[in-house]
Amino acid sequence: MTRVTKIFFTLCCVLCFTIAGYVTDPAYAVMKLQLAHEQPEIHPYHVGATEFAKLLKEYSKGEMEVTIFPNGTMGKASALAESCSMGTMDFAAVFSIILEAYSPKFGVLTMPYCFSNWDHADKVLDGPIGDELRASVESKGIKVLAFWRNGLAEIHSRMPIRTPADIKGKKLRIQEGPSYAALSKAFGAVTTPMSFGEVYSALQLGTVDAQTQTINNVYTSKMFEVGKYFTKINMNFNTQPFIMSMQLWKSLTPEQQDIVTRAARDATKAERAYHVKDTQTSYDGFVKGGGEVIELSEEELQQWRDVCKPVYEDPQFAGVMEIFNRIQKQK
Repeated sequence: MTRVTKIFFTLCCVLCFTIAGYVTDPAYAVMKLQLAHEQPEIHPYHVGATEFAKLLKEYSKGEMEVTIFPNGTMGKASALAESCSMGTMDFAAVFSIILEAYSPKFGVLTMPYCFSNWDHADKVLDGPIGDELRASVESKGIKVLAFWRNGLAEIHSRMPIRTPADIKGKKLRIQEGPSYAALSKAFGAVTTPMSFGEVYSALQLGTVDAQTQTINNVYTSKMFEVGKYFTKINMNFNTQPFIMSMQLWKSLTPEQQDIVTRAARDATKAERAYHVKDTQTSYDGFVKGGGEVIELSEEELQQWRDVCKPVYEDPQFAGVMEIFNRIQKQK
């Protein structure tokens, strides 16, 4: 072997060992993560998810990457929450009512007329009460990173509805959970729990007559094709938890936890800002799609508030009402 050949061989060996060390060194490893939700790509959820993925990669200098799975491709919201709890899903955007199964305290977020407006909701959930709700599910394997905006829950239906009397006896789709079940009972409706992904066909077939729903969800899922009426009863400002696996959280270094927290915080600002624009776009799109938005007078709105009183008085919500009353004082 010539001297030149020996030098070349030595340099190749050094280079190989250097590359091998670079790839296997944990400091250079890329953490591949998954985020799932049940909504289409034009929904505020997806905007928040996309922004979170972008910021997480930026803040971690490429060491943390997120792949997003929208449209329920990884399961329904209840399954996603369970997967996060078990550590088999990293991040998810779910409905507040889903977390009632992990902590009854989350029932306060689906109590009718809990918040007066979006600023009120954001202020409460970004403060001590929000921290209390977050802490209540951590022992169940769920870390709540932020509260995103889903929309204002109203009545979407196949027939015109103006007063509580109009919905009495109608088949009302609700999300599964005790607070919505109590609300449907107070309305005098025939309660029909089902997942979001089943609602379009149920309205189309007449399996349900109406649903409590946001204009954002109705429009992005094209439900104006099967239910042409949307009644603005201003019932619930739906704030939805953006969650992660507690197992994943505990496995992160303090520096990585700070990166995740900052990315979630900044993505929430983008999600909420987009929600404002998306709400108007959704109303406009609903009308252009042949739908009718029914505006109510203050007298008519009061009828809806009054019919909700039995929900507040239900003994099963005594603990939730204690939080509800604290929220009311923060207006």
